[in-house]
Amino acid sequence: MSGARKWQRARQIVQILSLLLFVYLVVATARRGNALLPGDLFLRFDPLVALAAQLAGRQFLLRLAPAIVTFGLVFVAGRLWCGWVCPLGTTLDYVTPQRKRRQADEPPVSLRSIKYIVLLTVLFAALFGNLTLMFLDPITIIGRTIITSILPALNYAVTATETALYPVGPLQGPLELVEKLFRGNVLAVNQPFFQLNVLLATILVGIVALNWLAPRFWCRYLCPLGALLALPAHLAFWRAQPVGICTHCAVCVRTCPTGAISAKTDIQVDARECVMCMDCQVNCPERAIVFAGGSSLDVAHVYDPSRRQALVALAIGASSVALLHSEPAARRDSPWLLRPPGARDTAFLSRCIRCGACVKVCPTGALQPATTALGLEGPLTPVLVPRLGYCDYSCNACGQVCPTGAIPLLTLVEKRSRVIGVAYIDKNRCLPWADNRNCIVCEEMCPLSPKAVVLDEEQVLDADGQAITIKRPRVIRERCIGCGICEYQCPLNGPAAIRVYAPHGFTPSSVG
Repeated sequence: MSGARKWQRARQIVQILSLLLFVYLVVATARRGNALLPGDLFLRFDPLVALAAQLAGRQFLLRLAPAIVTFGLVFVAGRLWCGWVCPLGTTLDYVTPQRKRRQADEPPVSLRSIKYIVLLTVLFAALFGNLTLMFLDPITIIGRTIITSILPALNYAVTATETALYPVGPLQGPLELVEKLFRGNVLAVNQPFFQLNVLLATILVGIVALNWLAPRFWCRYLCPLGALLALPAHLAFWRAQPVGICTHCAVCVRTCPTGAISAKTDIQVDARECVMCMDCQVNCPERAIVFAGGSSLDVAHVYDPSRRQALVALAIGASSVALLHSEPAARRDSPWLLRPPGARDTAFLSRCIRCGACVKVCPTGALQPATTALGLEGPLTPVLVPRLGYCDYSCNACGQVCPTGAIPLLTLVEKRSRVIGVAYIDKNRCLPWADNRNCIVCEEMCPLSPKAVVLDEEQVLDADGQAITIKRPRVIRERCIGCGICEYQCPLNGPAAIRVYAPHGFTPSSVG
């Protein structure tokens, strides 16, 4: 095996191991945490996350310091991260359709400017304190999709298969072994439902489908992280170098997954587009191109963001932030949309990168990716939906896994004193109030001591006119922390008779 092919094989091994590690960390992100590696390991090495989060939050985040290593690696080996480590890039590599490619069939090179405009727009928006566009970060895209769509779909498929096959006697043993090995690890014991699962899956499917237009279409034309790493990539020491005599067979051009090579006259490689896959070196019949350290290489079509395009990106970023902030009524008119414990809405929106880690780690499925109900600024940020799950009184996992501190890291004692909202009883639906029927579920479920829901005994007349004693629930607002277990456990169908809301002007982390 030649040296070039060994490097190519090494890259494939690193890609697969990186993807498996990424999936493992996403799956292993659980309430008990991960003792060996942090679940947000890839996000910590993501320079776009580090730069945008620190611009928006106006503070240095030590947790994201490893991103310096990734960015520094660009000066050594170019976009090695994109070609060797990025889990989304690896996914695109292995799902690219195998068909004959002609350079004329691919989108024009000028479209590569789009990813730089996207990058500048993301950064300008972050500079104004807004991270809404961070949902375009490739690490958050694939992680969020695994959490909300792929794992729930896998869990459903396995559960349905087990249910169908378990009556077959000889299969019961193997099925029980599958349950023992994977239930509670890969497969959730109680699979939460995520409201935006179809939409988030569609985004990833769309990115994969773009591979039919050109291999790694996302990486070439849209990825903001790729654009950030591409900016200094032409300064890399180790990269493609021309050697020997080129016969202009264009094999390297056809095999390059990012269209970084031009061989119309001499071999020219756009170092900013090269992801160090080494396919050109392996496939060149004349061995006219190698990867090695050396001086600058002639560049065929290096893209430099022009002043006009930088101003366009600035205008888009500023106008988008202005548009996003122009909807205060959306937040004011949505008192039922609650944030995780300790998260203040203003600071939260300038720190949340929409990664979905808190959604994954929530043991009850209470945290959900938000829709546009919070305005254009809120999509994909976590909100607590008590009807789907409650904030566990003994859990502070969301703050532990948040990579940017958007959800503060609180001890259990601190977390239990953070008020998420206040419970409200709808007397028109509550059984003791509306129908004179005893029901004490909300009082029984309240985890506080003394309880925030108390029972008042009252004498009422039943349908026959007989005097009976009814225990009617009442919320002591000064005690309630808004955990939502009362709403979750309410036995009524549809909306609960007791609901948690955040009154206008309410600041969750200011009460403790």
